[in-house]
Amino acid sequence: MMDEYIEIDKNEIPYAFEMELAGEIFGFEVNYNRAHDFFTLDLFKNGGALVVGEKLILNRPLFRNRVSSELPNVQIIPKDRAHSATRITYENLNETVFLYVGEPDE
Repeated sequence: MMDEYIEIDKNEIPYAFEMELAGEIFGFEVNYNRAHDFFTLDLFKNGGALVVGEKLILNRPLFRNRVSSELPNVQIIPKDRAHSATRITYENLNETVFLYVGEPDE
């Protein structure tokens, strides 16, 4: 079960932060596309960009189409704890939809 999640402060977007995942420090940058109501994440490690413009899609692990030993060794999956959302929107992100962090095989 995924209990830990990455908190997104919508009032600060666009903004960057760092956090530890699986014992390594990663940088994140959160962006919002107002015209089409979606969010993207950029992922950094040691000052270098690993992924730019990863769209947040409900119930789909982030970076799932990427293969790199530099990526976090955990899954980050946007999930709706209310089970009512069909997509991630400004209204539901960090309200009922959260970026849950779990083990790679979850």
